[in-house]
Amino acid sequence: MKKSVVGGIAAAALALLAAGAARTQPAQPNLADLEKLGARIAAKLAQACPMAARDDVDAHAKCAAALRTSDEVPMASSGILWGGDQPELRLSKRKLTHFKPDIFRQVYLSLFSFTGQWSASIDPRERVGVISVQAYFRNALPPGEFPYPFWHSADKWSAYETANVIRFYFNREGQVFVVTRSKDGSEANRGTWAHVTPPTFTDWQWSDPAGGLQPHATLFSNRYSAGNPHLVALDKAYRDFAAEARKGTCLTCHAPNNEAGMDHLVLLQTPVHASGEIDDVLEEVRSGKMPQDDLGMRKPLPADLRAAILRTGGEFKRELDAADQWEAARH
Repeated sequence: MKKSVVGGIAAAALALLAAGAARTQPAQPNLADLEKLGARIAAKLAQACPMAARDDVDAHAKCAAALRTSDEVPMASSGILWGGDQPELRLSKRKLTHFKPDIFRQVYLSLFSFTGQWSASIDPRERVGVISVQAYFRNALPPGEFPYPFWHSADKWSAYETANVIRFYFNREGQVFVVTRSKDGSEANRGTWAHVTPPTFTDWQWSDPAGGLQPHATLFSNRYSAGNPHLVALDKAYRDFAAEARKGTCLTCHAPNNEAGMDHLVLLQTPVHASGEIDDVLEEVRSGKMPQDDLGMRKPLPADLRAAILRTGGEFKRELDAADQWEAARH
């Protein structure tokens, strides 16, 4: 199976964890400390994102706003890997998707309501701490509230709909580096629930009846303040970069259906997804490690296209930094 080159930092973190454990066999994490942290995390998540109606857009928005800047769940700054739990596999072998922490919290974690119920344990195989929190998916939100159409796959939609627990895996430094969802928790506190048949999948992005681009959740207008003076330039910079990246098949491979079969997928198909990965994209294109062909081998880009991707990607990165700095100065 292919491994995502752009997600190399996340994959490297997993490899270093495994290598360190094999070399030094450190003592297991302290369960008492983990339980204290679990109680605090579960309480904060339940406070920020309490149980609400599955279609409550306002509750979702408040949850997303609270989680974006929250540091209650200490996450690795290089990013986390997210996906189905796949307990039969070692952590390093699970098919997961890489995200920067703030994007994951705002766009993905906010899709769940939390009850405050939790448990803590030590994974006996990985020898890492795990905090499991009871959580239920907001499956009746409007389509644009989801970061991409999970219903492109009936199995994916079902996995989200039926999830009832989220697990946070902690590395040796006490930071979360893997987060998974599962349906092997308890249904006791879900409340009224019904399966939702989502709309027919058409594309990763679409226009609503008013002509607005969807999904709304992954637009810069959802991530930044309306008064941010860099929004127009930032949107143009992303579009310019995306147009060049598409010529190099980057947006085809780095999409949720994972055509390239990456172990650790990186998403680039929307503005917010691309904003979290642009540093690694530029590094890998500059070094020639991206893109890859169907066999996972390096596929050289024409010199002019490579230069265009680096030029537009660099401008996208500069506008992102400017927008982020403006937001930081307001708080």
